[in-house]
Amino acid sequence: MTRDRKEAKDGGTLTKITFLTLISLSGGQALAQQTTADSSAESPAKLATSAPADTLTVTESAPAPLPPKSGINAGASRKDIERRNASHLSDIVDQISGTSMNSLYARPDVSIGIQGVAGFGRVSQQLEGVSQNFTAFTKDIGQTGSIYVEPLFLQSIDVSRGVNTSTSTLGSLGGSVNFRYLDMDDVLRPGKNLGGLVRGSTGFSQYGNGQEPSGAAFLAGRDENWDVLLGVSRSKNDAYRIGSHFNQGAMLNGFHATNMQFSDDQNNTYYSAENCRYGSINGISGGYQDGLSNCMLTPQRLQWLQQAAKSGALKGTERKADSQMLRLRHFFNDEATQSLELFASASHSRYESDQQPNVKALNDGTEAEWGSSPWSVKNDLDSRMLSLKYQAAFTDLFNPSVQIYHEQQRRKQGWLGSAGSYAYNQDMHYNVDNKSNGIKLANSSHFSLPVVGDWRLDSGVEYRSEKKKVDAFTEEDALHKQYLSWGYDYPIPKWDNDSRTTTKSLALALSTDDNGPLQISAGVGYQRVDMTIYDPHYRSGNTSKAGTIASFGTLIDGYVGQGYDYNQAYDLAFQDLSAQTNDLKIDPEEGTTRWVTDNQKQHYNLKSGNLAVQYTLADTGLTPYASLGYSERAPTSSEMYVSGVWMRQAFLVNPDLKPEKNLSLQLGVNYHRPALFIASDEFTAGVGFYRNRIKNYIGYGPLWMRDDVIGESGGSTGQSVGNVNNLNAVIRQGFEFNLAYKQPLFYIRSNLTVPLRHDNKMCSANSPSGSYYHQSYNEAGDTIYTQGGDNGGSQCYSGWNWMETSLIEPVRGSITAAITPYHGKLELGTTLQYRGKQRASYWYVKDAQAGPYAEQNSQLPLPDGDGWLTANLWPKTIKVDLFANYQATEDLKLGVYLANLTDQMDGTPTSMGYNFYPGRTLTANMEYRF
Repeated sequence: MTRDRKEAKDGGTLTKITFLTLISLSGGQALAQQTTADSSAESPAKLATSAPADTLTVTESAPAPLPPKSGINAGASRKDIERRNASHLSDIVDQISGTSMNSLYARPDVSIGIQGVAGFGRVSQQLEGVSQNFTAFTKDIGQTGSIYVEPLFLQSIDVSRGVNTSTSTLGSLGGSVNFRYLDMDDVLRPGKNLGGLVRGSTGFSQYGNGQEPSGAAFLAGRDENWDVLLGVSRSKNDAYRIGSHFNQGAMLNGFHATNMQFSDDQNNTYYSAENCRYGSINGISGGYQDGLSNCMLTPQRLQWLQQAAKSGALKGTERKADSQMLRLRHFFNDEATQSLELFASASHSRYESDQQPNVKALNDGTEAEWGSSPWSVKNDLDSRMLSLKYQAAFTDLFNPSVQIYHEQQRRKQGWLGSAGSYAYNQDMHYNVDNKSNGIKLANSSHFSLPVVGDWRLDSGVEYRSEKKKVDAFTEEDALHKQYLSWGYDYPIPKWDNDSRTTTKSLALALSTDDNGPLQISAGVGYQRVDMTIYDPHYRSGNTSKAGTIASFGTLIDGYVGQGYDYNQAYDLAFQDLSAQTNDLKIDPEEGTTRWVTDNQKQHYNLKSGNLAVQYTLADTGLTPYASLGYSERAPTSSEMYVSGVWMRQAFLVNPDLKPEKNLSLQLGVNYHRPALFIASDEFTAGVGFYRNRIKNYIGYGPLWMRDDVIGESGGSTGQSVGNVNNLNAVIRQGFEFNLAYKQPLFYIRSNLTVPLRHDNKMCSANSPSGSYYHQSYNEAGDTIYTQGGDNGGSQCYSGWNWMETSLIEPVRGSITAAITPYHGKLELGTTLQYRGKQRASYWYVKDAQAGPYAEQNSQLPLPDGDGWLTANLWPKTIKVDLFANYQATEDLKLGVYLANLTDQMDGTPTSMGYNFYPGRTLTANMEYRF
């Protein structure tokens, strides 16, 4: 059968199921190891629904993967991006069902969460199909994996839920987001071979709110053999005002005031300890961050916060950025449709993050304003990407693609040591340079078999090498510097380490290749991860085996009994004691712990897979679907080898982290009905249930280091924490609803994500390595070291970053409605955004409390024993936007966007500060093609 194959058949439903079942079983690893192939050839391996509520726009110049066909796969099209004309990605992402942003509003690099799964590469984030999940240390040690995206270049955002992976997404846990930049047909006028596009926006009037003139320009040209596209952008946002309107009762009962500092013009500092739902609750590590003080605002401080919001812009929310892109494509114009595409992008930005705003009261508390200099981290970020891709279609069975790429993200961070650390008011920095190089090979084969019909087989392999270089001056270094000034030197651990990670990925997928009512896809994937950590410097235990060390007194008595005088007996006993002690050590030159400084290596074999089925019921418009997927993620070098002191808390390495494992289920039904009321209208709706069950979830908790000696008071490291695997499965589940109706005169679109609460307790093994020794004494005073069993027991708790890892996902939703008169040239509409209460669950441990302080400082009752507490972080928020767009000519579009019409105060607490969103903001935008 030729490439221009006959129209697809609709029959063969039962035989297709039987055929796919046999193929799956013959693979030996059924559902737990199935995935799709490389993104360049993966499109038909994903199943199709009738038109989803949000349809993505793709270009005609470059073959692009079709949107996933199973489940709710709403993303953001070019129309959505143009309408919002956002300079910040969160303005767009927040309107996509099931997604969330895990980053500061003003920062250009983002971390996307999908269906409650987020951070450290758990979600595959891609730019033009190439994965970017670079991690970097932040003040609250946030679990983020960032990708730099220039909003002014965006064409579309493709969001896929569940496990539906390619070689690019192997190693992530569930869901992927692919950011696509503008292509030729987005710039050139129809039928033209040379032209350009200018995009621009600016805030104006008293509601400009720091939005300075920003824009992008593109030049494009093509002939029968070549496509060339150049783009440049520049944006600047001054500090913005936050919203100042709120529901007073909701703010008094739902605002996490522990992270806000209030002071007066006499430099008196006010805290909210007298108004705490829960206060002075200790975590089991005894550290600063794993305790709970969920304190609310008083009416006076709420008034001060409102006055500060009205007083002016919040410093630290400004940003400058510039970007460039190049797309060069060559067509061979032969029967095999061979093409070669070069894509390059470079971006640079300066901004601040991790803000800790403070409010200063003036004139005896009658007025208030923002403190002069809120604590923040200064960021200088560079991101580059270069990709060369070849693809062709020779025969039905041979349709190869080859892609070579290079990526780099260089981040410089600087800050002043904050109160509560060992480095107060000292200059600190953390600079990291991440580089990766890779090659992807893929092929798509189309074939037809008797009875079972048309099928497609996608295969892909990828090799990727990533290097990380770190230059840091952290709290441990500052403390060491202080001791050096006093003439005392000692070795210190290295907080983060240089490393190299190589991955080798293989993916195979088999799927139906017709337009029949039944669509099936199944696949398997494998990834090998090899990691080298260079020049580490961290403490580890120093005990090599079990044994007994005689007491010094017993040894002396033995030699005295043999006729030696006391001095001789003392010397001989000391030699014996040293020999017995050293015999049980790994390094005789060290004490109970030792320094590890040689390169470390880690290896992981990761599996992934999925099975998806959908069936369109004839003459009903209904398409039920189901998808089951399994995936694994290896721990990063930063998760395993962070070591040292931070905020007066000791952190230990944990080289024994296990990969995270996710079992993802997607169930639902989509409905599509054209000509519902009139011939030219269209109605789509969908409801889906999702459930992610993650085993070995990585979070912060207490642990014993490898080969440690455990006495009655614990290990030699005391109350230390590190990254550990959760012994309990972490559950993220809920429902997504999407609805859309459009006709020539108006449209309406809405989405709603309703997570089902599941409090995820953190429980971990005391000894992740399983290598430890109990220390005890007999009646003679001898020291006995006994090999420990299993993993030393376990304990449950809420650890560092409990606001992030134990977040109760809020209900999120949006609805957009607009009228489109004058044949669609004019668009007048509104968007309503809703986010429910932000809360987090906290596991209270009775035995960790010292004295009656927790009861005395908590207004709500505490459990009689261990139990769950709920911390209120931010009340529900409703924001309304207005927009107007006008197609003045075929080439000129004009628009106005009024965001946050009612000037609602909106924000998200971080572990130590607050991320406030802008208040009422009015921007004008234009787009002109020439």
